Amino acid sequence: MKFVTFSGPPSSGKTSVILKVIECLKNEESKFGVIKFDCLTTYDDLLYKKAGIEVMVGLSGNLCPDHFYISNIDNCIRNGVKKGLELLISESAGLCNRCSPHIKDILAVCVIDSLSGVNTPKKIGQMLKYADIIVITKVDIVSQAEREVFTFMVKEANTKAKIIYVNGLTGQGAYELSLNIKKAKSIENLEGEKLRFTMPSALCSYCLGETIIGEDFQTGNTKKINFDEVKSSRNNQAKYSFNRNTQDLKAEDTTINSISILGGHDKSGNKENIELTINVGEVICIVGPTGSGKSRLLEDIECMANGDTPTGRVVKVCGDNLKDNKLVAQLSQNMNFVMDVSVEEFIVMHAQSRNVLELENITSKIIKFANELAGEKFSRDTPITSLSGGQSRALMIADTAFLSVSPIVLIDEIENAGVDRGRALELLVKEGKIVFVSTHDPILALLGDKRIVIKNGAIDKVIKTSPKERDNLKIMKLIDNKMLELRNALRGGKLIDWNMEDYFYERN
Repeated sequence: MKFVTFSGPPSSGKTSVILKVIECLKNEESKFGVIKFDCLTTYDDLLYKKAGIEVMVGLSGNLCPDHFYISNIDNCIRNGVKKGLELLISESAGLCNRCSPHIKDILAVCVIDSLSGVNTPKKIGQMLKYADIIVITKVDIVSQAEREVFTFMVKEANTKAKIIYVNGLTGQGAYELSLNIKKAKSIENLEGEKLRFTMPSALCSYCLGETIIGEDFQTGNTKKINFDEVKSSRNNQAKYSFNRNTQDLKAEDTTINSISILGGHDKSGNKENIELTINVGEVICIVGPTGSGKSRLLEDIECMANGDTPTGRVVKVCGDNLKDNKLVAQLSQNMNFVMDVSVEEFIVMHAQSRNVLELENITSKIIKFANELAGEKFSRDTPITSLSGGQSRALMIADTAFLSVSPIVLIDEIENAGVDRGRALELLVKEGKIVFVSTHDPILALLGDKRIVIKNGAIDKVIKTSPKERDNLKIMKLIDNKMLELRNALRGGKLIDWNMEDYFYERN
């Protein structure tokens, strides 16, 4: 039986990730199990039972969760073998930031939530530091820059672990994680195996039932705070800190020459007859009815599909240093900022994570271009959480262009962002990116070099923007500018009471 340990802080999404991974692994004859460790109570066992997964529950009560876990895990393994399980996963929340002790030679996974705070990876402790795989969840609802800064902090805390992004709701990324779990070691018991780190140690009067507070009642293994030391460390600690001496994190930038999409099949199973190659500097727009499969194509590109997604597509990238960095940056409609910092502090943090030395220059450059894209300007002192949707998207486009390590950019419906669409695409392409844009906007669709038409879940055709379409685009932009004037008039409190025919047709 294969055995894998899952740990992570409470509410980081461990159960959702495990369910999606088992969904990827499951077939008609498979038999998987989960042992859920908690302190007082859990309801996750109901989710596992609903999914048809064998589940056991262990509650530590008033005992140390770590000691309870390791005192019971061997019996759990033996019970799983007895039941004929193919895979057993242990799940434990890190209530003391180290629960679910990792075992030598047993695949260890730590799940961490990208919304938990940029310094959280350094605070979690051994369950992250000694993990083989670190799963980062909820990355789809934070900005691309925060995602990269958070990943940098994870790498500082554990330089050797494989990092995988998994969406516990959609399952995106779960297949990649399942491939790694397939490689887990098969065992029959844990007799004689060793922990990767020592257990928390305490044997004091409170362990034995004492309830009275006071030094006269504190005996045994106790530890006191040195308040002078705490005060000094607080004065010297920045709000968000980076370890500038970390040598293992240095990696060459990824460069790509082209990306190829090899067809799979549509929703009906019909073959997708396509082999499309896109080169650096091209903008590819993806069009099609709602529900046709535009987002699925973006997801295939994001996860570098290898015939292992619902579409059966294969995505190949030609370039250098492809495995050392994240290839794809996403600018989604649901992007949020969660860090309590100013625009300037935010950019500086991202730049530091990329080892950029000219912090003032890059900060000024990003703010300048972001303000050119946004309708309403903002300053470097503006809190990022107070930016409007359009301002946030403009900042992320500029940040992605100048700081993101990812050479491929996926943009979901930029027309809803309230930014200068053409200028945004021009900026990204100028910085050597390949840009894919999912859109319903005819102007944006014609701004691209090519447009992919999606029908019934497959690429129906690829159209190269023609010279005549470019000419028509000029007229469409004139109409769009007039609509912008109307919007600004409404925003300014003016009446729209002039002659619309003369306004649009400019009759002589």
